[in-house]
Order: sequence, then C-alpha cells, then structure tokens
Amino acid sequence: MGEVFISYSHDSANHVKRVLDLSNKLRSEGIDCVLDQYESTPPEGWPRWMDKKIRDAEFVLMICTKVYYKRVMGEEEPGEGLGIRWEGNLIYQYIYNAGSLNLKFIPIIVVPEDRTYIPAPLQGATFYCINTDTAYNDLYLRLLNRPKVEKPLLGKKRALPSKEVKTDVAMFLSSPIDIELWNRAKWKAVLYMLYKDQPPVLCIVFENEEAAIKIFEGWRERYGNNDEYEELRLAIIEGDIPGEDPGYSVHIGPNLVNLMKHYKELGIDITEKYSLWATITRIHRMNPPRDSKNLEYFKDAYRHFKTYFLMPAVIDYKRGVKPLTHLRIRKGIIYFRSVDEIHDGDIDIVVIKPAGKWINEDINPSEGG
Repeated sequence: MGEVFISYSHDSANHVKRVLDLSNKLRSEGIDCVLDQYESTPPEGWPRWMDKKIRDAEFVLMICTKVYYKRVMGEEEPGEGLGIRWEGNLIYQYIYNAGSLNLKFIPIIVVPEDRTYIPAPLQGATFYCINTDTAYNDLYLRLLNRPKVEKPLLGKKRALPSKEVKTDVAMFLSSPIDIELWNRAKWKAVLYMLYKDQPPVLCIVFENEEAAIKIFEGWRERYGNNDEYEELRLAIIEGDIPGEDPGYSVHIGPNLVNLMKHYKELGIDITEKYSLWATITRIHRMNPPRDSKNLEYFKDAYRHFKTYFLMPAVIDYKRGVKPLTHLRIRKGIIYFRSVDEIHDGDIDIVVIKPAGKWINEDINPSEGG
C-alpha cells in the first residue's frame, strides 16, 4: 500500500504526543505513515511538502478537534494556525476535484463528542473514534483495504430439481424497470462525471429522490454492487431519428443474453421452457448543443478504464444536480451504437420505432460495443 499522511493541529503538547504515538503505532504495524514531526526542514518548504504529501498519499488521516475544525473552516484568528489552514485549503480542493467521491480522506476523532468538529465536506464520511482497540483495528483494516469480515469462497451450485416442460405457449417476462417507480422518479437527463485517476461515472438524473433511491437499491439487491453477470444493459444510440430533435438516445433494460447465461449456470434453460419473451425498457432522448463534447469525453474515459460507474442523481432546482454516490454500481459493458446499424429484430429497434418488436431468434451477444 502507499503512504498515509496525518493532518492535525498543534492543540497542545499532549495532543501532539498523542498524534505521534498513533503514527508510531501504525508504522510499527506496517503502515507507512508520514508526519511533520519526522521532518526537520524540508528543502522545498512546508507548503510544497504538504501539497506533495497530500497529493501522493493513498489515505489522509484528519485528526479532528475543535482547534483543527476552526482552522480548516477558516474561523481561526488572523495569523493563527497558518500551516493547518494551508492543509485545509488543499484538502478542500482535492475533495472538490473528486466531485464528492471521497476515497482518500478519513476523519479521525479521539473522543465521541469531537464528532461535531469533522469538517463539513466530510460529515457523511466514515469516521473512526480511536479511543478503543476495536476502533483502532477497524481503522487499521481500512488502511489495508481489507474488509472486517472475510467473504467466504464461492461454493459449487447445487443441482435444482427438474421441472416438467409445459407444451402450451408460455411467456418469460424479465425487466429491471419497475414501471410505477420510474413513473414517480421522472427520468430527466444523464450526467457524466470524469476523473483523472478513476473510471468515469454515468448518472441517471431523476426528479424524485425517494423513487430514484428505491430504483437503485432494488438494482443493487438484484445485481450486486458490480453487476457481475452484466444483466443490466445500457446502450447509447447516436444519430437522427424521425420526429426527434438532434441528439442521442439512452436505452436501459435487461441484457437477456447474459440473463439466459446466468440462468443456464443455475440449471435453468429458458429457451426450452418459454415460447415467448417480453421485457420492459426505458428510453431518454438527450439533445445537447451541437458543440458539446461531454459524450465523447465519457467514451474516451470508458475506453481507457474499460469500466464505469452507473449512479443515480437528483435535480435540486435551487442547488443543481446532486449525485447519490452511495448507490453506484460498477459496470464493465456499455453499448455505443449508431441508428444506421439498428434493424428490425434488434433489441434497440424500440429507440427508432416505439412499436417495434424484438424477436428472440435474433439475439446476438456481440451487438454494439
């Protein structure tokens, strides 16, 4: 693992000693802690040294006290606490650049009542009150990127009892779209969030936060946090469509090819059991300005990382768009397509012809890409 930088204020001699003891303990247990007390006079000067250490660190531990809070939040008397005020400005800037996706800064408190002194941008982050061995151990595991509970190895799938195949016409219906929830949520747009060192994010922007949360909570329960089987299908179709303004369409639905593969691994062959298949999808037409490059930037980032995050966001008409980062789902596949390549029998035909049909015999796993 990389370095761990400790940011704190010099409240008192006892507090400085307490921070040093924490750093020494972590270093004795294999955590490469960086602390100003280990330095005398860095040749590049303290401001540049702090900037480099915060930038290069894998984690930054913020020891939150009343003095630390006042200096980070700019409430200290003029001339006091210049070092930590400089660090606070740097930390604020890094969190802002990360677009609220904080994977680096960890609030630390010494006593429970200091929780109120966690700086505002990190109030929602996981914090650690390290006055007990249990809390220290939790922090230690976090720094090692290890879960508190180890996930057991995946066992073999048990055989499922065979069921009689009906000879009458049967329909298979599967969809990630809950019509009632989506009608309440009111899909309004898509938003792209790009980062230098992280996969891009595609946000589905809704109007109703409660319904949006329920949609993604249902998806995470159904598909997991990573959609391992890629059963949720997302396609972006570019090109002119009669009756639509210039732009592109975003099509969300099930990936029935992967869904059938998953069922087959579980011992269920859908193609033998059902004569008809049906599904429900949702389509949103985006009409960006002709000179907009947002979609191209997202495509470039996706091709670089070969993965992306799907996340809900909510329109706040006073403050803008609010991403709901805790509900994100990591995905590997998204289909970038052109209107010209879509014909009858294609799952995306409904984007062009709302009354179109997708015939199950024409399933093609390699479509799009």
